[in-house]
Amino acid sequence: MGHLTALGPTIILVIWIETFAAAVFVGLRMYTRYYIVQATGYDDWLIVASILLFIGYTSFCTVAAVYGLGSHFLDITQAHFVLSNKMEVAGQTCNIIAVATSKSSVAVFLLRLVVVPWHKVFLWVCIASTFVVCILCATLEFFQCSPIAAMFDPSIPHTVNFDFTTNAIFSGGYTAMMDFVLALFPWYFLAGVRIRRKERLTISFGLTLGVFAGICGIVRAIELGGLASRSDFTYGTVPLTLWSSSELLVAIVCACIPVLRPLYKRLRGQAKQSDESSGPYPNRSGSKAGHGYALSSMRRDEFAANERGEGTSNSQNNAQGDIERGAAGLDNGSDESILRDAWRYGIKETTEVHVTYG
Repeated sequence: MGHLTALGPTIILVIWIETFAAAVFVGLRMYTRYYIVQATGYDDWLIVASILLFIGYTSFCTVAAVYGLGSHFLDITQAHFVLSNKMEVAGQTCNIIAVATSKSSVAVFLLRLVVVPWHKVFLWVCIASTFVVCILCATLEFFQCSPIAAMFDPSIPHTVNFDFTTNAIFSGGYTAMMDFVLALFPWYFLAGVRIRRKERLTISFGLTLGVFAGICGIVRAIELGGLASRSDFTYGTVPLTLWSSSELLVAIVCACIPVLRPLYKRLRGQAKQSDESSGPYPNRSGSKAGHGYALSSMRRDEFAANERGEGTSNSQNNAQGDIERGAAGLDNGSDESILRDAWRYGIKETTEVHVTYG
């Protein structure tokens, strides 16, 4: 049985704190989508996959730390060294795939908002290329030498098939570039999308934080570059382990922030409602609220009718209520209704024609 020494406890503490923080954001995101916006999409399930892979990464690295990761090579047994390497490789595999799913979640989120065809093509290229690069990196890791067992135990006679470090650096650099691309993308491509300024700024500022994930990715790539020259592998790989965790945390948080505005508006409304027993406008469920109101779901036929410019009496009444609330400064409905329709049907570009007869 292994035991924790040197930097082992630090590794476990840091990566579990970061995993917990990421899980909180994912939980809030899913609550917002399922209970408030009442619509989930592929971007949500990609971020759920990311947190599950993050938990896998953290679990494997925890076992690796117990058996020697973070300790000096001369302070652990050969058997523990081999087991620690196996657990770390398994964890890094989870991390590499999680990097792809977290970045793809952001791209899929943006796909539901953009309306220009080549913008959609660009985002699909980002998704496909990121998955290809990450899957190749995770796969090639197991074929860098023959036999594969020598990857965990270098004392076994083996043949080096190729320099995996170069591939890993390229993969880390490419995913870092994707962080910067997806962080800057909304400022230009969402400029022509017909959503309210607050929603556009929330999305843009939230995703811009992805720059920090890119910075973590660059540092991780630098750590990879110097890893091969370190003889004390179990101790020298600690920065790589921690930066990999930090990159994934920032990527997940940035993917969740733009989605949480309806939750923020709902909580702010409830907080103010507790201070004010009643407000000037009743909500749609019939109760009174100072700020915010319960939202009814828009049926598919109503949405289609609105897109055609026909409308229904119910949707017209709801629209009138929204106008009144908007005039009073109660814009909570905008965040939830716009996001709900965007996730269910996508943002649509419409043209309004008025015909007059002389």
